[in-house]
Amino acid sequence: MGDWGFLSTLLDKVQSHSTVIGKIWMSVLFLFRIMVLGAGAESVWGDEQSGFLCNTKQPGCENVCYDWTFPISHIRFWVLQIIFVSTPTLVYLGHVMHVTHKENKMRLLSASPDGPPRTCKQPKYTDERGKVNIKGNLLASYMTQLVVKIVIEAAFIVGQYYLYGFVMVPMFPCSKTPCPFTVECYMSRPTEKTIFIIFMLVVACVSLLLNVVEIFYLLCTKVRCGSRGRRSVPGTSAENPAGFLMPAWPKRLEDTQHQNKMNMEFESGQSIGGSLDGSARLDAMGEWGFLSTLLDKVQSHSTVIGKVWMSVLFIFRIMVLGAGAEKVWSDEQSSMVCNTQQPGCKNVCYDKAFPISHIRFWVLQIIFVSTPTLVYLGHVMHVIHKENKLRERLIRAAPSEHVKSPKYSDESGHVKIKGNLLGSYIVAILFRILLEVGFIVGQYYLYGFVMNPRIECTRVPCPFSVECFMSRPTEKTIFIIFMLVVACVSLLLNVVEIFYLLCTKVRCGSRRCQEVPAGGVGATGGLRPAEQSEREAESKHCLKVRGQTSVMTSNDLQRTL
Repeated sequence: MGDWGFLSTLLDKVQSHSTVIGKIWMSVLFLFRIMVLGAGAESVWGDEQSGFLCNTKQPGCENVCYDWTFPISHIRFWVLQIIFVSTPTLVYLGHVMHVTHKENKMRLLSASPDGPPRTCKQPKYTDERGKVNIKGNLLASYMTQLVVKIVIEAAFIVGQYYLYGFVMVPMFPCSKTPCPFTVECYMSRPTEKTIFIIFMLVVACVSLLLNVVEIFYLLCTKVRCGSRGRRSVPGTSAENPAGFLMPAWPKRLEDTQHQNKMNMEFESGQSIGGSLDGSARLDAMGEWGFLSTLLDKVQSHSTVIGKVWMSVLFIFRIMVLGAGAEKVWSDEQSSMVCNTQQPGCKNVCYDKAFPISHIRFWVLQIIFVSTPTLVYLGHVMHVIHKENKLRERLIRAAPSEHVKSPKYSDESGHVKIKGNLLGSYIVAILFRILLEVGFIVGQYYLYGFVMNPRIECTRVPCPFSVECFMSRPTEKTIFIIFMLVVACVSLLLNVVEIFYLLCTKVRCGSRRCQEVPAGGVGATGGLRPAEQSEREAESKHCLKVRGQTSVMTSNDLQRTL
């Protein structure tokens, strides 16, 4: 992402201080705005003014007409939009860092022998592990930045409509001085630019919707937590006496120093709870650094075939696209030659032959095909977060209290693909199959699978049926066929993975039938009650996907706790 590295580093620190919807908003910002802007849209507008042609040779006419039509380029407009929309989040990050710094000082004072008495003010927003609770002033700060983001997002959407509209018109009439008459000016790649304008508009609307949903989510959570707080009163103990609503005091100085060290690391940007690390590998993969980091996290939650699919995506698609194919299409429109000198004819003929460039088409294909996998990753992270909370409740629960045991993950964070996670994983694969097929069929109807060296065109303002000749047609055909084969291999891997998961489920289902007696519930089948309950506990954890570590049984979990 190049120039976006510093912004991505700052926004990455906000991950551990945001809600689930806030993390989704951050992913949308990085994946569908910054990455698409750097990897696709920026190159579309690269020849923006040089490809703007008017049917006059009057010096300065093209310059004033272009300035009148585009007071600010779309690319620079979107860059300002991303920066302004991100600014409230960075202000909130500054507030969080200030609060964390203050509460670290409180812990240092309370840990020192000459520290203040216990009745002194205690940390309110951060716990011993450095996690921040969004409440009180922090909640107000978080809500304020959401409202400001909504206002800025809506203002930029309205501003874009009044500046340009949402469609790139191929021809602009212009009568500005010094043009001798009302001239006609023609844009380069109007259809491709319209595709990216609509894409960025949809992403801005999704971002706006996420901010609105997050506000309602926070309000509903606050109301629900308030009703719980009125029903329950915290218990008292020697470490937390009545009248002092504060966390337990550390029993040893070493424990306090360890907590302070964790908080200092947290404050310096080393996230304890884990984050997206959007800029950690920017130099290695260029614009694809953020996507590669996210997909790399899916590796440990996928099957063996899923890992192979990921390798095919990185090596044979992203790397080949960036290292080889992009250079082949670099002179795409500039080296297209037509047998006429009519101004604007070359632009409209290129736009008819290639409504969107192959390179940008493949960029969108990679992003869209990867999106279901990223949604599955979000589901996995949500499940791990919930089950970590369950483990904390199990540790604190009384022996007589019934607490639901973790089902999908073990203490080391390894996930078992079963139940709802299995359903989510299969749905992600099905969507990948549909998207892959859709892009293959779309490529066939847009261009075919061979680059023709000669293109005929009869569009206005061409004076007759002209012939236009492409540069490097054979080399481009080689890359087109290569990317098509890789897409078909990716599609095949998805289909094979579906059958692999279904066969594994059927095989484990038959094992369960053999292990559980046919007498139904309550039938022992000749086994002692202890053996029967142990068999039933083991049968619940049957589905073992190759490449994953097994989930502990409930007996193992109880022994560990």
